Amino acid sequence: MPPSTLLKKHRVAIGVAAIVNIGSILFGFDTGIAGGVVALGSFKEEFNLAASATEYANASSNVVALLNAGAFFGALIPPLMVRFVGRRSLLAVASFLFLLGGILQVVASGPALGMIYAGRVIAGLGVGVISNVAPVFVAECSPKELRGVNMSLFEMFLVSGGMLAYWTTYGCSLHLPATSTQWRTPLSLQIILAAMVLISSFFLPESPRWLARQARYEDAVKSLSYLRSATADSDEIIEEMAEIRAQIHEELSIAKGRTVCEIFERRNFIRILWSLAIGICAMWCGHNSILYYAPTVWYVAQIGYTGQNSGLMASGIFSCIKFISTIVFMTSGVYLFRRKTLLIGGGFFMGVFLFALGAVLATNPPTAPGNEAGSTSAQGMMALIYLFVTAYSVSWGPLQWIYIGEIFPLRIRDYGMAIGAANIWLWNFVVSKITPIALLNIGWKTWMIFAACNIAGALLVSFLPETKDLTLEQMDVLFGAIDESTRRHHIEANMQEK
Repeated sequence: MPPSTLLKKHRVAIGVAAIVNIGSILFGFDTGIAGGVVALGSFKEEFNLAASATEYANASSNVVALLNAGAFFGALIPPLMVRFVGRRSLLAVASFLFLLGGILQVVASGPALGMIYAGRVIAGLGVGVISNVAPVFVAECSPKELRGVNMSLFEMFLVSGGMLAYWTTYGCSLHLPATSTQWRTPLSLQIILAAMVLISSFFLPESPRWLARQARYEDAVKSLSYLRSATADSDEIIEEMAEIRAQIHEELSIAKGRTVCEIFERRNFIRILWSLAIGICAMWCGHNSILYYAPTVWYVAQIGYTGQNSGLMASGIFSCIKFISTIVFMTSGVYLFRRKTLLIGGGFFMGVFLFALGAVLATNPPTAPGNEAGSTSAQGMMALIYLFVTAYSVSWGPLQWIYIGEIFPLRIRDYGMAIGAANIWLWNFVVSKITPIALLNIGWKTWMIFAACNIAGALLVSFLPETKDLTLEQMDVLFGAIDESTRRHHIEANMQEK
């Protein structure tokens, strides 16, 4: 089917993916806003952080790390609730947490950071819920031909939120007086975004696969027909529903009820291990250290941008490059290349660029005469960071969420996604906590560590099972849970029942 026809036919599924992923704009905004806001002189003055570099490093790492700590626990909420409420309701829960967390951060006042910390933890719970629900919701609503594109909207919107955070902070730094208004204004935008997520959650169809799992097959058929722009008695709806039913019946025949213990069966545990491996490699690639602490990276790591506004400008350019690269991935990369190819290539080039960055920093320290801002070495280091984020944004950035969101069987999908997302947030917390301290104490060696992790990740994913162009139900065949002939027999039997 030509791409234009495919997009027209599945316009409803694409629209649903876009609406669901509005939440990831807030996800990206919340993760991107902290580094810029904490770097503002008005924030440092309000909370007495300007006097000591060590105190500032500890406070900034806490502001970022507490969001990740909240996200770790938030990622565990969906499997506890999904028996009783659907994906739409979980989006509403996430938006409420964002709303409450945003309000606490905006009304905070110095010198104590308690309200900021509390707001970051609560907003982090919302981030965790979104990071679990959005990829699964989109995967369950998308046709196999567009699943990669629809799920990559998660990363594109996430990047958009980060870009909004950086440029908003830069604009406030440039045009607002250095009072509390300067740092409260960018933080207040998350309240507006949270309201948008809450309102949009009421206009979405429920996931047909979630409905089928609840034995609400008539509702599942209606939802699937709406998403596919087809009638309930069309061949494509009958066949897709038969495949969904076949997977549910197979899983029920293996074990009665729904149990966490099934995660540890070989057919499922191998998927858990791959989700953990992908998450660990993605978190130790070095990207989030730049994302969260970009203004600090330019200054403490001594890339060459020492002023508040110039550092925020460099951060804004960083986010724009991410946005453009993610669009390239979504419009061409995810269509043309296998998941494994992109991950291997991305990991290799990310490692090369960070090794080069560390080498330039070691041999041309900006503190030496002639290596100040605007020098050849400073420009070279900025170019390497921008090349690094380009490689990340067409590989590990979007694919970590796509792969984890699509590999688990319907029966344990919520548990599997919770483990995968919580793993990401656990290591995100660790990396975000140690980054400013590492930059302050070991400098260029920080980038060498991340570079080595990237090369190791590229080698590891060369063994990754390939999921491109497979339906969610075909993942069972890929991971050896059932053979293809048996699955086909079960599908045919369900079609005959229909």
